[in-house]
Amino acid sequence: MQRCPNCNVEQFDGTIFCADCGAGMQAVQRRETTTALNKASGSGSLPNVVEDTATITPVASDARMHQIVLVVINSGRRIEVDVRAAILVGRKDHTRGIFPDIDLGLDGGYDAGVSRKHAIISTRDGGYMLEDLASANGTFINGRKLAAQTPTALHNGDEVKFGTLILRYEEH
Repeated sequence: MQRCPNCNVEQFDGTIFCADCGAGMQAVQRRETTTALNKASGSGSLPNVVEDTATITPVASDARMHQIVLVVINSGRRIEVDVRAAILVGRKDHTRGIFPDIDLGLDGGYDAGVSRKHAIISTRDGGYMLEDLASANGTFINGRKLAAQTPTALHNGDEVKFGTLILRYEEH
């Protein structure tokens, strides 16, 4: 079992997204030992080598954390995301191999018309941008439909709709 780095709820090993809060499980740390590395390389055991345990932590090219929160209005679920690169918003589909960073399928996204690859949230010039990926049912900021493939600035407190699913955007 592994624990979600966001909400600390236990998840099955190999889980990609937390079933409770939807956070990505990539931040879970992996442990390797020098003994395992020596066996993998075929070198066997080396004399005078003490087994050491090292923690491997992914390092982003931009060390600053950019945290945003999307609050699903109908359920109150808070989706906290550290934005270091573009993040995909949509619905998970195991059959087609689609695993968005923010899975709105957990919030009734299918019935609300959320596409599998609906939109992208990214950073630009110190701000956040939302871009519709030509979704079937549109992406809206404060009631205004976004043109497809046109990044649009997000501001703290904006109402964002993916199809008919309403969320509130917050910066932290």
